[in-house]
Amino acid sequence: MLRHKALAKIKQLEILSTFMKTAARGQDPRDIPRHVKDPEFLLRGNPEFPEHDQLGFRNRSVPRRAPLLVVGDSQVYGACVRAEQCWPFLLAAGLEGGVYNAAMEGWGAVQYAMITDELLGLAPDQVIVALYAGNDIYESFLCARRSTARLAGSFWDPAFEDLAFPDLSVKQASDRAVDRAFEAAPEAGQAEVLAEMSRAGVPDCGLAEIEASRFYLTENFRLAVQDQAQPAICAGFKIAERALSHLGALSRNYGFGLSALLVPTREYLVYTRLSEARVRDRETLVRLGRAEQETLARLAGACENLGIAAFDLSEHLRHYIGSRIFPQDSRDGHPNAKGCRIIAEYVKTRVLPKMQKQTARGIYPLY
Repeated sequence: MLRHKALAKIKQLEILSTFMKTAARGQDPRDIPRHVKDPEFLLRGNPEFPEHDQLGFRNRSVPRRAPLLVVGDSQVYGACVRAEQCWPFLLAAGLEGGVYNAAMEGWGAVQYAMITDELLGLAPDQVIVALYAGNDIYESFLCARRSTARLAGSFWDPAFEDLAFPDLSVKQASDRAVDRAFEAAPEAGQAEVLAEMSRAGVPDCGLAEIEASRFYLTENFRLAVQDQAQPAICAGFKIAERALSHLGALSRNYGFGLSALLVPTREYLVYTRLSEARVRDRETLVRLGRAEQETLARLAGACENLGIAAFDLSEHLRHYIGSRIFPQDSRDGHPNAKGCRIIAEYVKTRVLPKMQKQTARGIYPLY
């Protein structure tokens, strides 16, 4: 364990040194990118970005020790809220000891395994891995295929090499259409532009209304990266399961408790209450809902087989989907400040009390 701590610290210092050498000086903070390209993680947080610590994560500083390590993507990072509003920060406020937010947008299960491996030097007692149904399976396939890291390569199978990526042409076309619409009417507000695009039938800009909530769904994109009829997505599941197996082995051998938090998409939450909602593209939403139900079930099953406690947020959050827990009049599917408060409370009251610390059994061969 001491050797692993030393190696992890050396790796952290190498990352920090590399970023600091290339950091832009004298830049307006608004021009500093939130993340930088990395050959192993594909993307890493930029230590120069405001609100980031020395390792590029969204914490005030890097602690000597982190009793609770939270790993995830932009859903955990808090992509549409301030640092003090993201749910790991809120969780820390009510707990003794520290919570370290080790999340970055664009990550999936492969990066979760890699960063947990790297941050063992923080000697966590507990680790929560937040698995986002929305695109983590696709991101797992992408990282294992493109990463130069040995650990990522150990999850890859040469039989996957010729598999085509999912077709994201609908997402790309809708994103371009949105950009053009805002450029053509810079004086118009977001709500006005998106409402017009929904009326025009632009894909992934469909208005959804339920109770007090009003937002625009991206169901075609979410379906494309969860459709298990797509070979790359099937491969992504196998890769994600291997990454979870690695996390389970780390938990047993380094003595920390491990739980998985299964995070649904905003679209899936609407699907679970479809009889109460008004949506434009009901057919696609139903297809997505069924696909995501399979995604969540398969992730839960993989966790159960590996002895990892899994907590599905879907049933809890579905009760709140109509109460503005996501940005309104927006395509953004990240929880807002209210949504983050609800997730933090769920983790505090339902996840942490059930987490047990493991007893270390030895040294796990990392690769």
